Amino acid sequence: MESTFKKENGTLTAVISGRLDTVTSQELKEALDKEGCENVDIDLDFTDVEYISSAGLRLLLALQRQVMETNNKLVIRNINKVVTEVFKVAGFNKTFTIL
Repeated sequence: MESTFKKENGTLTAVISGRLDTVTSQELKEALDKEGCENVDIDLDFTDVEYISSAGLRLLLALQRQVMETNNKLVIRNINKVVTEVFKVAGFNKTFTIL
C-alpha cells in the first residue's frame, strides 16, 4: 500500500494504492495521524485500491466516527468493482459517502 497526502482548505486528501489489509491499514492510520487527520474533512481516493479486508473496513469506520465527532465529512472516491462489492456486502455503500 502506498499513499500520498495533500492538505488544503480544511480537507486532507489521501490518494491510496494497493491493498488495505491488516498490516497496511495500520500503516495508513499512522500516516493519516501524522498528516493531521483530526478536525478536517477527509477525502480518500481509492482509484488504485485493489483489495480491502475487514481491517480496512474497520479503519474506515473509525475514521467516519472521528470526523462525525467534529462535524466533518469523510468521502471515498473512485472505488473499483471489487471494492464496491465488498462495500455492498458489508452494507458500507449506505454508511459512507461514495463518489
